[in-house]
Amino acid sequence: MPFTKKNTIDRSNPNFSGLRIILIFIVSLGMMYLDFQGNYINKLRSYLSLTVLPLQIAANTPKKLINNFKNRLSDRETILTENQQLKKENIQLRSKVQQTYKLESENKSLFELLKAKPDDEEKFIFADIISINQDNNKHQIIINKGSIDGIQLGAAIADSSGIIGHIFRDQLLASEVLLITDPEHGIPIEIARNGFRAIAIGTGSYDEIILNDLPNNSDIQINDVLITSGLGGRYPEGYPVAIVSDIEMIQGEPYLKIEARPIANLKNINEVLVIQNNKKDHHNE
Repeated sequence: MPFTKKNTIDRSNPNFSGLRIILIFIVSLGMMYLDFQGNYINKLRSYLSLTVLPLQIAANTPKKLINNFKNRLSDRETILTENQQLKKENIQLRSKVQQTYKLESENKSLFELLKAKPDDEEKFIFADIISINQDNNKHQIIINKGSIDGIQLGAAIADSSGIIGHIFRDQLLASEVLLITDPEHGIPIEIARNGFRAIAIGTGSYDEIILNDLPNNSDIQINDVLITSGLGGRYPEGYPVAIVSDIEMIQGEPYLKIEARPIANLKNINEVLVIQNNKKDHHNE
C-alpha cells in the first residue's frame, strides 16, 4: 500500500520524541536486567573486544618495530664497543704475559719481579695499521697514532704475540714503524734459557732474522726463545722476539750461522701496542 502523509512518521512531532525516550528507557532497563541475571553485557563486551584486538595490535605494531629496531642498534653499538675494549685488554694482557719468558729464565717469583718493576714504568698506547710499505726491501708500516697522541720516537711496537719493531719517524697524526725483519734493523736480544746475549738482524724476509757473530761454541739450541735484553734502552726487557729455527756451523768459519723465526706474524698485522718507557726518553735514534 502506498504511503500517504498520514502513514509517514513526523519526527518533528513532540509525541515522537517522547515515544523515543520511553523506548530507550525500556531497552536500557531490559539490558540492565539481563546483565544482572546472566552477566550478558560483560560477555558481549568480551566478544566485541575480540574484534577490536587486531586493530589494537595493528596500531601498536609500528611503534613496537621502531622500538625493537632502536634497541637492536643500541645493543649492536654496545657489543661493538665492548668488543673493541676487550680486544685492547686482551692485547695488553698478552703483552704482559709475554714477559713470563724472562721471569722463567731468571727463576724468580712473580711477586718479587712485580715489586722490582713498578706498573707505571711502561705506558701502552693502542694503534691500528693504516698503511704497509709495498717495497720488498723495506719492511715498514704506518700506524694511526702520532706525536699528538703522545707517541715517542724510538718507542717499541708489539702485537699480541711479540715485538714487531720500533717507531723510526713520528708525525703529528701518524707514525712510521721499522719492522724487525727490515735489513737495516737490529735488536739486542738474549736467549731466555741462559741469558746469552746477541744482536738479531733483519734479512728482508718476514719469516726470518739472523744472529751474527756468535762463536761456534755458543750455548744455543733449536727452539730457543729469543727475548729483548733491554740493552740500549729502546726495547723494554723480557719481550719475546723470535724462536731459533736453524743453526749451521760452517767449516773454517769461527762463527755460527743462526736463523730465527719471528714470533709475531709480520705478514698479518692489524692492531699493535706502542710500548713507551716513562723512565727513558727515546727521542734520539
